[in-house]
Amino acid sequence: MQLFYICICTAAAWAVVCLFFHCEKPAVLQGIFPAAVICTGVAYLLSRFSFAIDVTPLLLLPLAFLLPLTKEQPPQNHLLAYFLSVGTYCLLSGNCWLVSSAWKPLAAIPVSTAMCTALVLVAFFCRGFFPPADWEAFFESKSPERFTIRKGYIWVVLGLMAVCECVFLYLIVPGLQSFASIGAFICSCTLYGCGVYAACLMVAYRWERLATLVEQDYRNEMQAFMSVIRSQRHDYNFHVQALAGLFRKGDMDECRAYLDNLVRDSTEMNTYLPIKDPAIAALVFSFRTMAFEYGIELHMDIQNDLSNVVTSVYETNKIIGNLLQNAIDEVRTHKDKSFGIHLYILKRGEDCIIHVANKVTPKENTASFLQDIYKPGHSNKEGHEGIGLSSIQNLLSRYRGVVYSRMDDDIIHFVAKIPMSIQGGAK
Repeated sequence: MQLFYICICTAAAWAVVCLFFHCEKPAVLQGIFPAAVICTGVAYLLSRFSFAIDVTPLLLLPLAFLLPLTKEQPPQNHLLAYFLSVGTYCLLSGNCWLVSSAWKPLAAIPVSTAMCTALVLVAFFCRGFFPPADWEAFFESKSPERFTIRKGYIWVVLGLMAVCECVFLYLIVPGLQSFASIGAFICSCTLYGCGVYAACLMVAYRWERLATLVEQDYRNEMQAFMSVIRSQRHDYNFHVQALAGLFRKGDMDECRAYLDNLVRDSTEMNTYLPIKDPAIAALVFSFRTMAFEYGIELHMDIQNDLSNVVTSVYETNKIIGNLLQNAIDEVRTHKDKSFGIHLYILKRGEDCIIHVANKVTPKENTASFLQDIYKPGHSNKEGHEGIGLSSIQNLLSRYRGVVYSRMDDDIIHFVAKIPMSIQGGAK
């Protein structure tokens, strides 16, 4: 009977974790069955040697790192998967034993199975409330608020939930003699539900605060962008008068020099005009200004207005912003900045191409470098969490897009392919 409970509770716990991390179907199957078989097999071997202790919570720790469940997640998320699996297992296992103490063994089996199935179904229908695949990106920006939700709080909440459920399973359940202790059942379910709900709520709150901060940044960038345009329009009459005065004086050399400067300034501003949304144009403008402050020239070739891409304005800016920020962080450390940064926004077939190229410090193993930069948590820069490229990868995968990189000598190219929407610009 104990082996049966270990098997169904482990399978159900791993199914909930798979739903929490939005795993694909192959990863779900590759996680649930090995976990149930391994934990049940170890329990059977221990019982053969007269060991009655349930070591499943300890086995779930290496399983959280070995199974393909969270292979695309940073290492700290493997620990998050462990906390959630332990909490779920202890909740189900403890309540299964409460059921078995109230009913006959044969009657307790279908009831326990139904209880495990019910929890999985609840998680399935509530999976939309779970944090998205790229939830860690919500914690990239530092909040100016005095108190803000940090990523570590989520691990603490789920860790405390797992500890409470372990106490319930190993300390409270053995002392209960009958199903009359319905209070223990309610308390354990309440603690579990509150822990998972609090973790999801913190991510949702951080997302709302991030959206507010992003909107403020957009407004500031657009105001700076539009002020430059208004300034150019306001100065247009003065430029015309200056050119007319130089022409009347017959000073053609000075007139040509003045006109060349005017054309260069107008050309730089006209570069942004193909971009339809002012928020995206403002972001590119702000990065060009940032690059200029570091003595880096941002060369742009914009042949697509980005109006028909399937991503939202925020998501498009997230892609462009991460690629340009990484390029600036790299080039600013170089003595020779003559190559600068090249940004291309093109249309190729049914995709919009965002292409960023810049020089990098020579690497010993180029293939390994190009593979590692997409791993969550990998970063060569101080103060960076290394989740920018992985968040872009997760974002584009939702729209069947892709991001990849290649090296040409010491030039690295990052290419993001964003599918175009089927109905012109419909998001």
